[in-house]
Amino acid sequence: MKISEKRALVLKRQKANEKELAKKKKEQEREAKKLKKTAEREKKLMEKEKIEKLKYDVIQVFPNARMYKTTLTKKYIDRKVWQRPDPQEVKSIIPGVVTSLEIKEGDHVIKGNHIMTFEAMKMQNLVLAPFDGTIEKIFVKEGEKVPKGGLMLFLKSDKEFEIIMDRATSTDLGLIE
Repeated sequence: MKISEKRALVLKRQKANEKELAKKKKEQEREAKKLKKTAEREKKLMEKEKIEKLKYDVIQVFPNARMYKTTLTKKYIDRKVWQRPDPQEVKSIIPGVVTSLEIKEGDHVIKGNHIMTFEAMKMQNLVLAPFDGTIEKIFVKEGEKVPKGGLMLFLKSDKEFEIIMDRATSTDLGLIE
């Protein structure tokens, strides 16, 4: 073989190798596109699932009226659900410190008796008995910090309380038949 023929063969092999590399590169690009498309499809499916997972609630303002579908926010879902307060639980209305307890468990108190002194915002607040009853459980000690709404004591009433359902808090939204 002549040198020119050998050069021609080498050039052919180089071209063939270049074509093969170009084919492999195109194939890799196609695979990358396919992967990208499948990733986008999966992402869209996940978004659809998220939308479906959003909690919906149906409200009806009046009986036999139109039903409304609404989404619930995370803040609404995680909220503390309102409960009618128990009048026998004495709670703090402001954060503060219990400076003195004038009673102990089992004591009987009369409406207006001094139960404890509660310091809040550099003021001494006298906590008085809201009704006649017996101290059933004390949840705080002298010198203890109490958060807003913290349960301080349970005062068992001498009389049974009447629960009155008024229009503002009734379960039927104040609709009276």
